[in-house]
Amino acid sequence: RFRLTLWYAALFLAAGIALLALVYVLVDRAFPEADPTFIERVANRPAVSDSRDALENLGVIPPRRNAPPPRAQDQQQQQAEQRVQAILDFVEQGRVQAREEALSTLLVQSSVALAAMAVLSVGAGWWVAGRMLRPVADITGTVRRISGERLSDHRVALEGPRDELKELADQFDAMLDRLDSAFRAQREFVANASHELRTPLAVMRAELDVTFDDPNATTEDMRASAEVIRRAIVRSEALIAALLTLERADAPRQRSERVDLAERARAVIDQQTERARVQGIELRSTLQPAVLRGDPVLIERMIENLVSNAIAYNQPPEGQSGWVEVTSAREGDECVLRVSNTASDVDALTVDTLFERFRRLDTSRSRET
Repeated sequence: RFRLTLWYAALFLAAGIALLALVYVLVDRAFPEADPTFIERVANRPAVSDSRDALENLGVIPPRRNAPPPRAQDQQQQQAEQRVQAILDFVEQGRVQAREEALSTLLVQSSVALAAMAVLSVGAGWWVAGRMLRPVADITGTVRRISGERLSDHRVALEGPRDELKELADQFDAMLDRLDSAFRAQREFVANASHELRTPLAVMRAELDVTFDDPNATTEDMRASAEVIRRAIVRSEALIAALLTLERADAPRQRSERVDLAERARAVIDQQTERARVQGIELRSTLQPAVLRGDPVLIERMIENLVSNAIAYNQPPEGQSGWVEVTSAREGDECVLRVSNTASDVDALTVDTLFERFRRLDTSRSRET
C-alpha cells in the first residue's frame, strides 16, 4: 500500500511539474522579452500621436507613407526627442520588469499550489490504495484461515463491481471448491479402499484361524478353506487392479490412440462368456465399428466393468433366462456403446451415485452376493 501510494504521488507530481512547465513556456511566449512592434502600437494611440514625428526622426518607428521630409532640427526639437527617448527607455524597462515579475509570480505561486496538491495527493493515494487493495487483503485473510480439514468453511465471497479483483476472488473461490471436492473424494477413496481391502483379508484370516483351531480338520476341510482363501485373493487382486485403474484414470493423459469400441467389446465378451454361461446368462452382441481416440486400457476396463455388472446384477422375470446385450455403433459424430440386461430399473434418484467410486446399490440385486 505504501509503495502504491508513492507511485500515485510521484505520478501526480510529475504531471503537475509538466503542466507548470507548459504554462510557463506559453506565458513566456505570449510576452516576449524583445517586442519591436510595441512602440509602434503605442505611437498609434491618440494620446501620443503628436510625438510620432519625433519617434520617426529617432528611427524608433518606420516613417509613414507620404510623410513630409524631415525638417532641420532646432535645439528645442532635439531636447523634445531626447525626452521622448528617455520615456521610451523607461517604458521598455517597465515592460521587461513587469514581464519578469509576472513570470516569477507565476512560478512561485504555481510551485506552492503544486506542493500543496502533492501533499493532498499522498493522502488521496493512501486512501485509494487502501480501497483498491482491500479485496487482496480479504483474499489473504481467507488463505490464512484455510486448513485442509476445514476447507469448505472459508470463501472470499467478494462483493462489488465486476472488475479484475472481483474476477480474481471468484476464480479463487472456484479453485477452493475444486480443492474441497478433490480432498473430500480423496478421503472417501482412502476410506472405501481400506474397507474393501480389509474385507478379503479378514475372510482369509478367519478361514485360516478356523482351520488351524480345528484339530480334526480333514483334507476336504482344508481344500474348502483353501478355496475360500483363493476367492478372497482373487477379489483382492481385482480390487488392486481397480485401484490401479483409478490411479491411471486420475493421472494426466499421456496415451491417446485410435480405439475401436467393437474390437474392445468383442474381447471383453470372449472373456465373460464362460462366466455368463455358468450363471445362465445369454450374451448377445451387435458390434459395428466405432473408432475414437483414447486410452485403450481404460476403455477396455470400462467395457469390462459394464459387462461384468450387467451379468452380476441380472434379474430376469420368473421362468425366463437372463440376457446381456452389447451394441456399438457410430451415430453422427459420436461413438455409442450400449450395455443392457434383464434387470429391474434403477431409481432415477440414484443414477448419479452409480458413477461414484466403490459405490454399490442394494446388494440383493446381485446374483453373486
